[in-house]
Amino acid sequence: MCTLLILRHVHPEWPLILAANRDELYARPSAPAQRLASPPALVAGLDEVRGGTWMGVTETGFFAGLTNQRGAFTPRQAPASRGEVVKEALRLGSIEAVERYLEGLDPASFNPFNLLYGDAHHLRVAYARPASEQLTWSDVPPGLHVLPNDVLDAPGIPKVARARLLAEASVHRPWPELVSALQHLMADHTLPLAESIPEPPADSHLSREQTRPYQALCIHTPAYGTRSSAIVALAPGRVAHFLASDEPPCQHAFRDLLSPPSRE
Repeated sequence: MCTLLILRHVHPEWPLILAANRDELYARPSAPAQRLASPPALVAGLDEVRGGTWMGVTETGFFAGLTNQRGAFTPRQAPASRGEVVKEALRLGSIEAVERYLEGLDPASFNPFNLLYGDAHHLRVAYARPASEQLTWSDVPPGLHVLPNDVLDAPGIPKVARARLLAEASVHRPWPELVSALQHLMADHTLPLAESIPEPPADSHLSREQTRPYQALCIHTPAYGTRSSAIVALAPGRVAHFLASDEPPCQHAFRDLLSPPSRE
């Protein structure tokens, strides 16, 4: 997943709201958003290559979501799966248990990632970088935040500023209006000026101009783009809403995973 919008203690009804787009190679197979029996959770989808997920929440309202850290467009085949980190965090189901688990991970075993985890009371973000001996983590303060393919609220990344701009006018609106605004936000195709884009990391084979299409919130390139989207609202001890689009949010309606399945 590549963009995760966080509304923490800013909405009048729900203390934690998250909206996320998953960006991935079109050729990588995945399953749609669904309920898992083990761990018991709602997830935004499953990676059919390595079996993990990029975002999910337990029925008691514990959330885990992962974004990749920007770098080379084609990452190495790491021995450990980042998606399995999310599934294990959901299985553990508490900040304390997740951090004991993270303490035992070797960042060099993974392609770099950012893990957001917590619930309506507490929220944290952890960073795994191969050059570090251990993962590091910190609290997410109340407010409007964006977790991109970098650190929380990374300065200089145009899509962070774009997401904040689009969200700020809607964060206090009633839930139905906010949902509509978030759906439009996640489907936004606006591209920044090339000169506003930071230079790619040294290990990237893409130029600044070539990275420009990836600065849209909803990405469309020949081989890579936004594959799915999800919006979650959490209350203490429970999931209030879980909406998911199994296709790009600009092309496909969101469905409510908490509604009973249709019998038609």
